[in-house]
Amino acid sequence: MQHHKLLFIGPVGAGKTSAIRSLSEHDQNIETEATASDLTGLRKATTTVAMDYACMNLSADESILLYGTPGQSRFRFMWDLLANNLAADCAGIIFLVDNTRNYPMQDLKYYAAEFAELIARKPVIVGVTRSDLRAEPGLEEYQATLETLGIDATVEFIDARKGSSVLPLVQRMLADKMSFDGWSQLLEDATIRDENRVLEETDVQPEEPHYEVDTYQGAEIVVKDSIVDDVMNFQGVRGAALTDSMGEVITSSIESSEMNDFVGFVSGVITVFEEASDLGQVRSVSLKSSTEDNVSVFFKGDQTLGVQTSNRVSIRTLKQQVDDLLQWG
Repeated sequence: MQHHKLLFIGPVGAGKTSAIRSLSEHDQNIETEATASDLTGLRKATTTVAMDYACMNLSADESILLYGTPGQSRFRFMWDLLANNLAADCAGIIFLVDNTRNYPMQDLKYYAAEFAELIARKPVIVGVTRSDLRAEPGLEEYQATLETLGIDATVEFIDARKGSSVLPLVQRMLADKMSFDGWSQLLEDATIRDENRVLEETDVQPEEPHYEVDTYQGAEIVVKDSIVDDVMNFQGVRGAALTDSMGEVITSSIESSEMNDFVGFVSGVITVFEEASDLGQVRSVSLKSSTEDNVSVFFKGDQTLGVQTSNRVSIRTLKQQVDDLLQWG
């Protein structure tokens, strides 16, 4: 029998497990789902910790093997195992991106870089999920980003829960590589399964959503001491300090002891401010001066990052740089 492999990659919650599940018989799938104990739990109840695997037996002579990578970078060792061993000979890559993530273009760039070697020698199709929850960014922006990355790939909005939506991507990737010609029947069967699933769910009380589109801030971020060195590479940064929840400095490149004390003070004050106000969680505080340096303080979990910059540095640009560094550094 000839086996054709496809590898599904992308960030946590993009729909890789759902897509593979929608294409195959559930009781024959191998899934390594575990309860999400970190902030991923705000987005989905479980997360893939090793890999997803399923087989589509199309005929006595041909089958499609579906492999799905875990989305979180702490399982990067599985990315290497799949990309360089189990699925190194795959026929192509289906790259799923969640449109409701904070930085979907950063997702695209991050995972493209992580799987760059495999992407360079395999065809790629990008499927953008959850566009029903957030329509922007549009397909044109994804296409433009892919072009800047030098990746030749088509981009489509899909519903990863529906086999009738995912199957056309598989067909486009494999049709010219296989003798199998029963794609129309497969699509018809998938459409029936999707319709039956909808009917089965009509009497089920819908669960509360695991996340809010406008407030979710990405997977759990562990701030490392090295972030101070990374921030120092930003243009116009004079110094940076990382403190714990008690305001004690963990590491700092800020020369002024008063400035370090101030960052620690803000760390403690914000907790009280959040409790006493109705403004919700505070993510950052910036003090801008026309004559002195600016000071911006960013809050991530139990740690605080203070950044001292030239007053000519855009606060908005700094926030974007720090957000990108925290999520993708």
